[in-house]
Amino acid sequence: MTSHTTRRLSAVVVNFNGGPDLLTCVASLCIQLPRSDIIVVDNASTDGSVGIVAAHFPDVRILASPTNLGFAGGANLGAAEGPGDFLLFLNPDTFVMPGCVDQLRHALTTGAGVVGPLLRVGEKKEAGYGLTIDVTGMPRALVDLGPPLYVSGCCLATTRGCFDTVGGFDERYFLFVEDVEYCWQSLRRGYDVRVVPEAEAHHLGGRSIPGGYVRGGAVEVSTTRVVLRERNTTAMFLACAPAAWLPMVVAASLFRTAAFAGLLASRGRWHSCGQVLGGLAQNLAWLPETIRRRRRLGVTPSAARAAWRRVSRRVFLWEFLRARQPISFVDTVGPPPTARPGDS
Repeated sequence: MTSHTTRRLSAVVVNFNGGPDLLTCVASLCIQLPRSDIIVVDNASTDGSVGIVAAHFPDVRILASPTNLGFAGGANLGAAEGPGDFLLFLNPDTFVMPGCVDQLRHALTTGAGVVGPLLRVGEKKEAGYGLTIDVTGMPRALVDLGPPLYVSGCCLATTRGCFDTVGGFDERYFLFVEDVEYCWQSLRRGYDVRVVPEAEAHHLGGRSIPGGYVRGGAVEVSTTRVVLRERNTTAMFLACAPAAWLPMVVAASLFRTAAFAGLLASRGRWHSCGQVLGGLAQNLAWLPETIRRRRRLGVTPSAARAAWRRVSRRVFLWEFLRARQPISFVDTVGPPPTARPGDS
């Protein structure tokens, strides 16, 4: 059997108008991997970022999609072309620190199915040790080392066996929550999800889609994030939550959706409010495929119960509402610019 230093790892960077961040990301990988094992999947960017990478690193493989496949579609495309026993997925605004790739590879060799690094986020570089969600689907980063429900898709490594068993990322999601669903499905099939504290990466955040961070004391959001996260979070619960808990989590999802629809309506964003509510109808149309993904082979009752225990019983949404923290929209009113037919 080969050692962890010789097991091949393919890195897949999913790019959409990544700008100069993409070059920084690829350069950090080139120090740690053969350039032939680095794949940049470009989702029809218009900023010339891929051309700059090609000029600096001609040996890096570039897959150009004529349309924007979203993160999930781009990641699956790169995985299909990557030859590695292990797969590392990154956002273009993420860069890995020295030794990160080898530490992640070692963890995958020694039993984990999905791993992520200690992730430093934003300008403050606050450390996160993976993430969890509450029973309404609101995410929260873990500030201490422990068993996470998921690791962020901005820097997520997995074994080929786990990836094939789960069926890759769910491309219906397009953007947001696909990393949660992938990790949860992995846990349901007995693959461990963990953070490797010896590995470190930095994620700048909010580059392709505005929002997703706190700045100036206000939570910055965008309608694209709200609309897609609401739709996809409901789909994720239907695909992963234990059957006995489904009535409760569906009710919680309806409450969450109503809360965000009300927020959008209060800001005069009626079109986006309608899209959030339309996400419920979209989930009904998706239900047959969601059930197929839920029932995909490999799930065991004990693993499914263990995965559910990683969902927090604290209600982050309630804490968020009680805090009355200012919310700032950082985009214009309108439909998500990345939407494809059937996404609205």
